[in-house]
Amino acid sequence: MKTVIVISGWAHGLDAIRPIGNALRDQFEVELMTGTQVLKNRKIPDTDVIVTGSMGGLLAMELLPETCKKLVLISSTAKFCAAEDYPCGTHEKILKRMIVQLKRKPEAVLSEFFRNVHHPYEFHTFEGVNEPLEDLVAGLEYLQKSDVREKVPTLGIPVQLFHGSQDRIIPPGAAQWLADHLPNSDLTVYEDGHGLAAHHFQDMMTGIREFLLP
Repeated sequence: MKTVIVISGWAHGLDAIRPIGNALRDQFEVELMTGTQVLKNRKIPDTDVIVTGSMGGLLAMELLPETCKKLVLISSTAKFCAAEDYPCGTHEKILKRMIVQLKRKPEAVLSEFFRNVHHPYEFHTFEGVNEPLEDLVAGLEYLQKSDVREKVPTLGIPVQLFHGSQDRIIPPGAAQWLADHLPNSDLTVYEDGHGLAAHHFQDMMTGIREFLLP
């Protein structure tokens, strides 16, 4: 049986990706990992497939194991922060402000983050995050400096991209950049925001299965 590793994004634990793993368990051997785990280990175990997004997408492209034959990137980017030669990113000052405020009022920062994740839907159910504050800060610091643009053209495996046209975390231009620079990719765009796994689960999982099988 082929193996799949599902990796979560920033401030998302295993519960956030468990539905994806459960939906694939009938056809794959599935392992769940948080983006924090991967960031700490600086290694992704050997696997046939990786399904991930956001910060996890950056880590997957940077640390892609040689055994990986297919990659699914949900709401992902090759560089989180904008630059003169990369306009489809978030301004670095936003991350710097989040790091400072996270140390003072973590609940306020995380609540605002999840409202942006679930835009354009109303979001009222924030119940906290189980990751330590230092791990959240480390994740933001990684996003500040992460840049895998040079590696993207070398990724010869098939890549399925999903992105929302109203994404407030990672601009949709980032997905188009990936589609333009990956040697073998396909992009599906939803009229939605960053939280595609929450709001387009069944449709997206159908697309993922079709991409992964046979």
